Amino acid sequence: MTSNTSPRFHYGFLIVFAICAICMTTVTLSFNTAGIFYTPVSEELGIGTGVFGTYMTVQYLAMAISMIVGGKVLHRFDARIVLTVCVLMVSVGLLAMSTYHALWQFYASAVIIGAANSILLYLMVPTMIDRWFKERVGFFVGLALAFTGIGAIIFNPVGGFFIENYGWRVGYLAFGLISACVGLPCAFFIIRDRPAQKGMLRFGETLEQVEEDASPELSGFTFTQAIRTPALYLCGLYAAMMDVGITLNYYLPSYVGTLGYEVLVTSTVASSVMVGQMAGKLVLGWINDHSVKMGVTCAVTCGIVGIALMTFFGWVGLWVLYIGGFLFGVFFAGATVTTSLMTRGIFGSKDYARIFSVVATVATLSSAFSSGIWGALIELTGGYTTMLYVGMAGMLITYFIGYSALASGKRAQKKWMTDGDE
Repeated sequence: MTSNTSPRFHYGFLIVFAICAICMTTVTLSFNTAGIFYTPVSEELGIGTGVFGTYMTVQYLAMAISMIVGGKVLHRFDARIVLTVCVLMVSVGLLAMSTYHALWQFYASAVIIGAANSILLYLMVPTMIDRWFKERVGFFVGLALAFTGIGAIIFNPVGGFFIENYGWRVGYLAFGLISACVGLPCAFFIIRDRPAQKGMLRFGETLEQVEEDASPELSGFTFTQAIRTPALYLCGLYAAMMDVGITLNYYLPSYVGTLGYEVLVTSTVASSVMVGQMAGKLVLGWINDHSVKMGVTCAVTCGIVGIALMTFFGWVGLWVLYIGGFLFGVFFAGATVTTSLMTRGIFGSKDYARIFSVVATVATLSSAFSSGIWGALIELTGGYTTMLYVGMAGMLITYFIGYSALASGKRAQKKWMTDGDE
């Protein structure tokens, strides 16, 4: 085996390229562009936009249920085969949607796409980066996840062009083909399960470290050990609270509209959130390489300050809303970056995919229902102020949950890491 101290190019960088490409195309085209199809599809089907949007709830539920076994699948089978099958499932699901004429058919695709994205959206990035990199894990996780935002910036207008000029069916057809043409070659021809398949060590790992530890890639908790620690459930609760917070994003444009701004302005505020999300994934990834606790602090603080600016000072001017939206976008990024890196930091690499699947399942379930809870709160109070206050209070609580998870993790490490497998 060779270490990264060799002048030879490290294959891990091609792994990063492949997962960035899959995030930008397959993942983005099945999630971050879904909204542009709501109106044209619902009009043709003769149903309300909200009714059509329930297929995304089905997709979230399918993802949550599949994630229960998704971690085990990625842990047990070759990642190249698993990711290839997942990309194929998403691509076929999108292509099939171009032929549908009834809502139940979209539900069928939602189940297929949700099952595949349980691995692609939540498990692929942190698991593959952790397998191939010993150093700069946080940075590369943030970089790969940032490509979902880059993909949204690229493909939302592209999809809009196809829908406006050729119809929504051609839009789904184009997205399915793009997903297949980019995602499948990356998954099948580039992805490799572990560095040993290329005769390498993880990036940042040396031969001396291997000699000291015969199995450096397998350090950490077993799945059985992890589920017996309070730290795992606190990680899940932290992830759930983060996902509850990010669903405020669905209502921010409407809130900005109540301040007297036109629709075009509200959309630009939404874009500032997306820019903050992309920047946040890179920055939080870098911070987490130095301190997971600092990453949690930065992410949650940005969320509270961002929402506070928009709530209390949004009337001052549009620039305040842009700053608030950008900071909230950093918090948004923390929902994926800090949860995955917190889990890795506490439980290690041995059974990471299976352990993180538990955390991600809790987060996904909270996403499926929290948006409706915010909507009900708006209807109950007749405005957005109470929703924003509750959102900030929830973020404040998230601080203490995150800190408690890290403290509990340290206690668990002292208790379990010297015991070995049971």
